[in-house]
Amino acid sequence: MKMTGGLEIHQRLDTKEKLFCRCRTTFSEKPLPLEIRRKLRAVAGETGEVDVAAQHEVSGGKEFIYKTYPTESCLICSDSEPPRPLNLEALDISLEITLLLNCEIPDEIQVMRKTVLDGSNTTGFQRTAVVGMNGWVEVSFGKVGIMLVALEEEACQILKKEKNRTVFGLNRLGIPMVEIATAPDIKTPEQAKEVAEKLGMILRSSRVQRGIGSIRQDVNVSVPGGERTEIKGFQNLKEMPRVIEGEVKRQLSLVKKGKKVERTVRKANPDGSTSFLRPLPGAARMYPETDVLPVKITKDIIDYKRKNLPELLEKKQEKLTKELGIDSNLVKALEKAGKMELFQQLPLKKTKPQFAATVLLSYPGEVKKRGGELGKVNAKQLTDVFEKLGKGEISKDMVIDSIVQTSLGKKPAPSKGKVDLEAEVHRLLKEKPGLSFGAYMGILMGKLRGQVSGEDISRALKKGMKG
Repeated sequence: MKMTGGLEIHQRLDTKEKLFCRCRTTFSEKPLPLEIRRKLRAVAGETGEVDVAAQHEVSGGKEFIYKTYPTESCLICSDSEPPRPLNLEALDISLEITLLLNCEIPDEIQVMRKTVLDGSNTTGFQRTAVVGMNGWVEVSFGKVGIMLVALEEEACQILKKEKNRTVFGLNRLGIPMVEIATAPDIKTPEQAKEVAEKLGMILRSSRVQRGIGSIRQDVNVSVPGGERTEIKGFQNLKEMPRVIEGEVKRQLSLVKKGKKVERTVRKANPDGSTSFLRPLPGAARMYPETDVLPVKITKDIIDYKRKNLPELLEKKQEKLTKELGIDSNLVKALEKAGKMELFQQLPLKKTKPQFAATVLLSYPGEVKKRGGELGKVNAKQLTDVFEKLGKGEISKDMVIDSIVQTSLGKKPAPSKGKVDLEAEVHRLLKEKPGLSFGAYMGILMGKLRGQVSGEDISRALKKGMKG
């Protein structure tokens, strides 16, 4: 299967304020009664041409409605006031990511306007600035080039979509985001997935937002005799190879039939197919931003950033795996779930790391079933639970109950002291001779639940029945 591919990764940064205003970057507020209604039209870019994708977006007379928020949107978000200077915290993080990707940094950061007329920005354009070029990442099949890293503003959040009317939330608009574009060095669908995972690891080594929607991956694909097609909407990296393979087959089929492969943006569908979204945009949609001054980047700034780069997550994971003697996949799962920081704050020397990891990864569902929420239990409270477990004051079976009670703001039920399990088994066998193993287990579990684990009861019962 001959193909050429590249990735575009979009990742929100973990900053306190938005890129060109002082609004909060949270999603905690309900919208205000005030709404803004807009219709957008296409205009010529710096080349004097109107972008074909922009023309497509404004066809049909679409109306856009924007919901406002108390502290998560402002007059700048609604395009009623000029933008403020570039957020220096966001610039600092983007430079850090740029250096982790081995990129060259320009000596001046110039903000540009990128025409976007799908309603996702009230201005009709997205502000973006190149912060890095000509970098690379090392993967199993060699080096993959990084063409550019850009610092840009996040789009509005779609709240409701109808045929000719879309309702957006302004709370997401303007959150700082980096875009990473790789060179067309990817030759197979599996390579695309590997590169996406590598870039995700590097991004999580820096200060980025975590959670659903905080990162998006697009893939550019072409085949011999075809044209570049951009695929958007990957919900899961596991699906990436299947979708790319399907798109390659679609293009090859068109080439074989002598039909033209159009330069388009397509959506990744759940069944692995792709569907048309709009024509592929070109250079005509870019022009300079005149309301934001350029920012000079000195050699001293770059040297300081280079000396203080964070350690890559894969290196941290290797150290932790070796130090604690636990499975590397478990460490990766903790990182992916955003639980690594909490995990490392627990008394791992007193508690088995494997069990502590299992609690953080597997217990949230069970805790929720019992009316609690693991996310409401802080590191100190979890440490108290694990320390009691390590001292033998509670059993593993009592850990969930303790977490549930703590998350509800209640004191966990006090432990009933150490149980002489051997004596309990001996007493039961003497009082009720001749019962089956299952019957004895039922009686002991009912009596000792929360004090002794089922595994320990089973072990002691088997020993007692043999003796």
